[in-house]
Amino acid sequence: MLQLVPDRPALCHDKACIVDLLVRITPPRPQEKRERPGINLSLVVDRSGSMQGEKISLTRKAAALAVKSLGKDDRLSIVSFANDVKTVVGSTRVSDKETLLKHIDRIEAYGSTALFDGWKGGAAQACLALDDRHLNRVVLLTDGQANVGETNPDTICSEVHRLSQRGLQTTTLGFGKDYHEGLLRSMAASGGGNHFFVETPEQLVRFMELELDGLAATLGTRVRLRFHRQLEGIEIEPLGEVQATPEGDYQLADLTVDFPLQLLFRVTLPAGQIPSSGLSAELLWHSPITGQSQHLEVHLELPRLSAHERAALPVEPEVEICLAVAMAARARIEAMQAMKRGDRAAATRILGQAVATRKLPDLEKAQLRQLQNTVESGDANSTQKMFEAQSYAYSRGSVVLGAIEEQLLSGWIDGGLVPLRYGPLFRQGPGASPALQRFEGMLAGLFTGHPTGESAVLCLETLRTVTGANRFLPWIGTFFKRLATVSVVQPSPALSAFRANVDAGESFMSCGVKASDCGALCRVAPLLLARRRSPSASHWVFVAMGGHITHNDPASAASCMAFANLLWELMLADGPPSSRFYLQRFLEILGQVEKDDLYASTAPRYDGWKGRLSDYLHMLIPDARQRGMTFEEARQEWGCGPFLLETVPTLLYLLECYGHQPVVALRQATSNTPEAAWLGPLVGAAVGALHGPIPGWELKGEVALAYQEFLAQQTS
Repeated sequence: MLQLVPDRPALCHDKACIVDLLVRITPPRPQEKRERPGINLSLVVDRSGSMQGEKISLTRKAAALAVKSLGKDDRLSIVSFANDVKTVVGSTRVSDKETLLKHIDRIEAYGSTALFDGWKGGAAQACLALDDRHLNRVVLLTDGQANVGETNPDTICSEVHRLSQRGLQTTTLGFGKDYHEGLLRSMAASGGGNHFFVETPEQLVRFMELELDGLAATLGTRVRLRFHRQLEGIEIEPLGEVQATPEGDYQLADLTVDFPLQLLFRVTLPAGQIPSSGLSAELLWHSPITGQSQHLEVHLELPRLSAHERAALPVEPEVEICLAVAMAARARIEAMQAMKRGDRAAATRILGQAVATRKLPDLEKAQLRQLQNTVESGDANSTQKMFEAQSYAYSRGSVVLGAIEEQLLSGWIDGGLVPLRYGPLFRQGPGASPALQRFEGMLAGLFTGHPTGESAVLCLETLRTVTGANRFLPWIGTFFKRLATVSVVQPSPALSAFRANVDAGESFMSCGVKASDCGALCRVAPLLLARRRSPSASHWVFVAMGGHITHNDPASAASCMAFANLLWELMLADGPPSSRFYLQRFLEILGQVEKDDLYASTAPRYDGWKGRLSDYLHMLIPDARQRGMTFEEARQEWGCGPFLLETVPTLLYLLECYGHQPVVALRQATSNTPEAAWLGPLVGAAVGALHGPIPGWELKGEVALAYQEFLAQQTS
């Protein structure tokens, strides 16, 4: 769980040596299913006049999400504040959810901002049920600054810290551009909670969801790292944005399943002859499972070599990567200093150089690009708030708490790492979640369409990885490696190239190959189940990245997004849509996300044509309608190989002709054996999504087991 990883696996015996020391904390995944600790949550909601309209509406939605996410034995209180403080819901068990939701619906916005009094009211409610065996948290959401009652940050943070010592943590969410980012970051630091910059209204519910997800998976709170020196002359310098507390400890993020923490220190160690360095690291935390304090200590012991021999040893790659992250963090600080001087050009240059760092991981690049884009927009206010949120997460050893999926994807797209345009689709959730019956129909059609072969194997592996409540970062890191190792007979050229990249050590952002076949498109359906429990824009992130890890191709990326949206709308449909619906909706999404890369047709009738996939669809399908072509005639004229300019028009025209007849549609899709491997699962998924389970289409064998496991996780 606690590891000390030096830059080189030795110390010096002839002189003092400088060691870059990575401290890695990997929270253990429970070996058996166990009940999570109870949650004692107090929501403190700003309802001042500036929150009127969309802000207060989404705040009510975020509060409602908390009600729906908590269990009947958890406790919840809701306090609202303006110039006065109101207890909307006193501390109570979350048993009568309908009544709680009605109370939330009555919250209206008006007045000034008694921020500290509001926080005190919420903290007082949480203290009524304070329990060492529970996760006790105050979540403060505000868009303004404390301007009524106590406004001194030191006084406010002292009280927040006092209650954190009793086990009550505070998380802060700053909404928009007018809140006091320094105060909210300091309150979170004093309270041992998280701090989020909610830049757009759409992000509010996702950040609340992230906070609740984190609570549900928390293994330890009040986490601190402490070094012990047994020898004189040991010096320790934290790198990046890590900062020591006044007591000399380092306060870290909560221990959460699937989210390791990493910190880097530059340590000067005296010369000596014995393996012991005289340095140890101790991790201290509170376990909400046992209600007791816990600790773990690890000593740094390495062989001793001469300084020359040590310098000849290879550097540990993980430490090199962490050093790049630390240097990028310093660059972020320097860029913000430049912004405060009014030198936006220097800030942009500093961040651009940091992004170009060769060993910097994709996640950190995305966050720096996000900050760089804000700097380039000239919005110094938003830039400072984004910096504070990112910096705070990094300072506690966790890069993931400062980001949500939509923001990461935006950074990857803006940086050219994902070949898409960032259209409105990525800012909007897919609406309501379809009934499980429709998901079952979609999967039944998918696997009935072609039960064997590469597509079926990779779809099954995808289904095995989704739970309905996946968190993106740990999921994607596992998912791409599983696709690279699952057994496939005669893998396609695209899959073979992807696997070669993974074997070469490429990350999930860079292992995809430029292949405009339909391999990624066939995996879209099970990806839609990844976050079924909470429909949001994150659905599209799972689809975009789930396809991108194998296919770094613009036509493939855009087709995956368009087909995912089409499947979701079919699952929500009350009945078969008009025949022209399929092409229309597919083209609407392509218009939002498709880049301008050109592809050449391979069909004899269109020999020499070159353009975008959307242009090809605009040309082919209306022409087929006008000429009165049957599906079979169109298939013969266009071809139906795995090339997307063949697969996509054939798929859409088949649905246009037979989407209202699922059995006939699937029969047409699988009538030609070579084409069944890619057209069968696509058509099966679409008509299954629209019609639900069809008699004779059943989930069998390993597919049925994987789906039953998914269903079991829906109620866990």
